Amino acid sequence: MKTREPFTRREFLEVTGGALGLCTVPALLPAPTDSGQSDPRPVERNPAQLNRLLEQMEAQGTRFWSVPRKDGEFLQFLIKATRAKTVLELGTSHGYSAIWMGLGLEETGGRLTTLEIDKARYELARKNMMEAGLSRRVRCILGDAHQEIMKLDGPFDFVFLDADKEGQVDYFNKLYPKKLAPGGILAAHNAIQQANSMKDYLGLVRKHYDFDTVILSATMEDGLCLSYRHRM
Repeated sequence: MKTREPFTRREFLEVTGGALGLCTVPALLPAPTDSGQSDPRPVERNPAQLNRLLEQMEAQGTRFWSVPRKDGEFLQFLIKATRAKTVLELGTSHGYSAIWMGLGLEETGGRLTTLEIDKARYELARKNMMEAGLSRRVRCILGDAHQEIMKLDGPFDFVFLDADKEGQVDYFNKLYPKKLAPGGILAAHNAIQQANSMKDYLGLVRKHYDFDTVILSATMEDGLCLSYRHRM
């Protein structure tokens, strides 16, 4: 049974299309890298080719637990709106959500670090980053996020949680306070359909004195739990 959380702080926000109008000139794609180096200049790309790649990845969505396109567009919107430059993703899968966030970072000049525990998905994500022209914008790391997160310096402006739902309290404790910047956002996926699995995390961030938390849906089915860390 689907349940909907009340929007206690603002009206429902739905993000729609128009996210792919970047450039019409195809470009040579850089070789994939895990160095984390990022060129502040956006890569020119062919929107039609990019859309074909996204459609192919969407067709694999059930297999790879991918976010739906509207959630991907919403993530890109949030990256741009918050002007985030340091972004962390827990749970790369085949890289669909990472591509959307990477496209948002093309505008802000930032970069994404994304963690994936499964080697096959990690390799596929790296391939997809290369095809999307985001190899120098996105750093892919293979390993258990519960361990790898401790090796990252931070702080991050934006963190997307889309790994094991039962482990999100542990992720929170490893991110806060040192690895999440003041004014930063935690975005946890599946906050409606998997609310029971996330109940400890949802209860934590809703009651935490240093965060404002809302649950929003772009699909009218599932949604994101967005937690904003106070600047002071």
